Amino acid sequence: MKIQEIHIEDYKIFKDFKIDFADNGEPLDIIVVAGINGSGKSSLLEFIAIPYFSLKGKNKIVRKGFSPIHKENIQTETRANPLNEGQIIVNSETYDRKEFTSRDKTIFLKPCENNTNSSTKAIIQYIDKLIYEKDKKSSEVYEIVREKLNNIFLDFDLQVEFNLLDKDRNIFFKNKKSERIPISQLSGGEKELITKAFTLYVSDIKNKIILIDEPESSLHPNWQNRILKIYEDFAKENNNQIIIATHSPHIIASAKKESLRLLVKKGDRIEVISDFDGSYGYEVQKVLLEIMNLESLRIPGIDKKIDTLYELVHNNEYNTDKFKKLMNELESLLGKNDKDLMLMRLEIAKRKKMDEKNK
Repeated sequence: MKIQEIHIEDYKIFKDFKIDFADNGEPLDIIVVAGINGSGKSSLLEFIAIPYFSLKGKNKIVRKGFSPIHKENIQTETRANPLNEGQIIVNSETYDRKEFTSRDKTIFLKPCENNTNSSTKAIIQYIDKLIYEKDKKSSEVYEIVREKLNNIFLDFDLQVEFNLLDKDRNIFFKNKKSERIPISQLSGGEKELITKAFTLYVSDIKNKIILIDEPESSLHPNWQNRILKIYEDFAKENNNQIIIATHSPHIIASAKKESLRLLVKKGDRIEVISDFDGSYGYEVQKVLLEIMNLESLRIPGIDKKIDTLYELVHNNEYNTDKFKKLMNELESLLGKNDKDLMLMRLEIAKRKKMDEKNK
């Protein structure tokens, strides 16, 4: 199943809000929802994911659902806006939000969560299936898991590989020094890849809507550049739809333009931008400036000082103490080979040459 369009009448920051997840009328396999903090990316995923709930006290809800990946019954109590009116169009069929029971339709992978337990269970279930249903030896199974992990993350240069499942049913990995590492002690980036992406691959998950909030968490930029392809391949192989919320320019640059949705704040409303000339393969600075509408790639204080220098050059005040002091300060901070400072020196040389000609 795949969502084509969502209309939210009233939920948190969203009021009479519409967003489509289709290209030429066909639901997309993967959608990247981008935007700055506070633009509603996570709230949009929550709106899709919230199962039926019962009110308990004023503005307090009890959410009854299942943990990601595994059907473990959980019950959590939070304070939230109980309004969730709207419509969700799935494969051309329109659901009222209150009729859309997402419990069996969606998997929600949140950021900064400890997914170790559910991931361990998924890997153990995969191992057990190969041993008890496929009648394979443990050593064969470990090699299958090892190869699967290596093939999925072929271009990631992982420094660990799968090792074994011990007698106490604990999962271990092995580093380049052949040291055993429990899954809980992997690096943040390795844990992010294995407890989310790899867990999906070893789980029998098909025809679902998979919501992933900030998949860039703990990932090095080199891995952020590659992670979207991992999820996109999984979506296509298993007829899933994956909706990702991110503010990573690296992930945005790896998304095709038809899959990109940018949430922007316009007054007290949230609007969607989906008509892009491009995005796939953009350099990070181009994503930040042209798609994310960042005013500058520098921190505001430095940016302001560079603007002041340019203004002094423009007014031919480059011989003043003010200019020299500010130039020395920025050369000390940024280095003499900084692009803007080099361009400024070239402009000064050009102006001096013109002055000599005019004498």
